[in-house]
Amino acid sequence: MVEKRIEALQSIQSKIDSLPKEEERTEEYPVRRAPDVVLFFSFDIVNSTAYKTINYYGWAQVLNLLFKELRRDVGNQIKSSEMWRVLGDEAIFIVKIRDEDELCEYVSRIFRIMVSTIHRLKKGEFFHFNKNFNMMKIQNILSLKTAAWLAAVTDVGDIGNGDVLLENADNIFERYQSPEGHDIFEFLGNDIDTGFRIARHTEEGRMILSYELAYLIAQKTGSLSCLHIITYRRLKGIWNDRLYPVIWYHDPKAYCDFYKKELELQDSFTFDVCDESEHIKEYYDNRELGKGEKIIRDAEMYTNPLYALNKILQDRELAEKVEGLQQLIKEATYDQTRFINTELMQIHCVAVCFKETEEGIKILVAKRADGRQKHKGAWEFGCAKAVIDKSIAQKIKDEYLQDFHIEIEPILDEMREIKEPVPIALYQIAHSSRASEEEKMDKGIITLARIVGDFDPKDFKPNEKHQEVRWITQAELPDIEKDFPSKVPDFELTLRQAFEKIKSLSGE
Repeated sequence: MVEKRIEALQSIQSKIDSLPKEEERTEEYPVRRAPDVVLFFSFDIVNSTAYKTINYYGWAQVLNLLFKELRRDVGNQIKSSEMWRVLGDEAIFIVKIRDEDELCEYVSRIFRIMVSTIHRLKKGEFFHFNKNFNMMKIQNILSLKTAAWLAAVTDVGDIGNGDVLLENADNIFERYQSPEGHDIFEFLGNDIDTGFRIARHTEEGRMILSYELAYLIAQKTGSLSCLHIITYRRLKGIWNDRLYPVIWYHDPKAYCDFYKKELELQDSFTFDVCDESEHIKEYYDNRELGKGEKIIRDAEMYTNPLYALNKILQDRELAEKVEGLQQLIKEATYDQTRFINTELMQIHCVAVCFKETEEGIKILVAKRADGRQKHKGAWEFGCAKAVIDKSIAQKIKDEYLQDFHIEIEPILDEMREIKEPVPIALYQIAHSSRASEEEKMDKGIITLARIVGDFDPKDFKPNEKHQEVRWITQAELPDIEKDFPSKVPDFELTLRQAFEKIKSLSGE
């Protein structure tokens, strides 16, 4: 009997051993990255329908400008954010989370963007372009309300590629094309639904948070004081229709620039707010002793956010989920892949940066960070990406200054009216690290750039892109394989071509 069991176990182990290892997996066994923890946040324009009715001929210009300004402010303050979609008068953004302190900072910035935009609306900054400025300002009833929530998202890629998701996923991101050829990006899952449910329980000038988001930022003392439990509501389909906390985020310091003082939550209410808002009426009633029967009898579930969040964690058995989110954030690595990527192709611009010294020509090379999705730990020359609103030369200068803290002057084609860098080689690279997009190739150019001023590689501080830099001279070329075992394609050839081109520039 024992021998039969051993034979059965050996048979199972043999089947396991025959499965492809991580580095051997093919499209039949697709390798999936760990889920990304994504912060979703939305700005919803309040009273937009009524405003459109009042200002029949001018509302489109106002709302168009308002959305543009929101997108600009979010892009400036939350650099890696993306706009997912605009639904009616609501703009929804996303950003991957890599650190819990970063999460707290993002929530604070979202609230400040809302407060700042409302202030600008009240001052009439969005109406100056219109000849009926005074009338549109007088009739202005527009404002904003905001919601933010978290989800662990698994990218399942293009749903048309035939891959089957082999593991469980709480929430997924998928992309596909409409019959007309338009790219469509969709997030699906219970946590995504929760976000849209809670968004119905915020109001003008208020920002609501999902439970998981509130719990995570509550662990930071500075953020805990900004959390206020307004009431509890049943949200359809969420937590089996059991009570869910309505948590508003309010940062008193966000008002200092406009009112020259901090503004506490209760101080931000108008005198007749309880007549206008059922949520705020409940907020006061829930804190007033002897005020009728409350849906929850434990007073601390209203007045002590940390106590309430921990009690909910225990009673709703959410510890495993929250710990999972914390672990994913802790293990997250830097990558530049985006969910909402509508680009058909990118132009990569590599600058081989050099310095002419008494000892000869030195070229700067950089080792990619281990957290990069492509060529992790490989030696390269750095890279910028062309953009529509800057010259290639300027973009290279800007990005190399940002990445390496060096000032460079690209070698330009002085013979042409439009002076751009002289390419010494062209190349192409996979558009994405996702297996389903291997056939899409970005194009790249390799140019030369002279380093201005002094630069010592010892002063370089590792960052999200690169972990080390060093000089290399032409005399070291024979030892390339030994000194640089991991490198990007054509690394040695690029070096040889660069040295020869630099010599020709100096007339050697």
